[in-house]
Amino acid sequence: MARQGIGREAIAEAAYALAEERGLAGLDIRGVAEACGVSVGTIYNHFPTKDDLLVEVIGTFWQRAFHEDLCRIVEGERFDVFVSRVYAAMCSALAAFRSDWLPQISALSIQGRDEGKMRESETFDHIRAGMLAVLGADELADPTRAGVEPAELVAFALESMVAGLCAGDADCRVLAALLRAALYGDVSDRERAALAAGER
Repeated sequence: MARQGIGREAIAEAAYALAEERGLAGLDIRGVAEACGVSVGTIYNHFPTKDDLLVEVIGTFWQRAFHEDLCRIVEGERFDVFVSRVYAAMCSALAAFRSDWLPQISALSIQGRDEGKMRESETFDHIRAGMLAVLGADELADPTRAGVEPAELVAFALESMVAGLCAGDADCRVLAALLRAALYGDVSDRERAALAAGER
């Protein structure tokens, strides 16, 4: 017997769990309905097309992939170290994401891709806000040394991170070095060694 009163969030959560288990290619409306214990029509009431459901799953993926690392502000963590940590999290998330999801995203309708881009944009707005908060909390960082506003520096860092991810770069050493030079100026050999080891 079908469950009554299941909501959009519960359906999206079940779809996300199935996508993690089977990949996006294995995600279908009937499977989600079975997982939720509802009729196929109930799924379509909340997600009129399969693309709508896929966009929801992809948006959830991006949000969860970065939420933990972005929202975990380590007291005393330098901005350049934070950027390196978030970049590593992005690399890990993207490696899992690419396994089967990119071909499915390419297969989305134009409207589905536009909605996916909007969800992606929301995620990147969240990333920028998190980066600005970390930069603002970094007492050692001095963005005025570089002659730019903090928001400009964060935008540059994020754009560089995304470009590195698209190029398949395993780390962001060059970006981190540029940020260190721009924000912290002269760093002693001992501090440089500690930074290279990922310490403060």
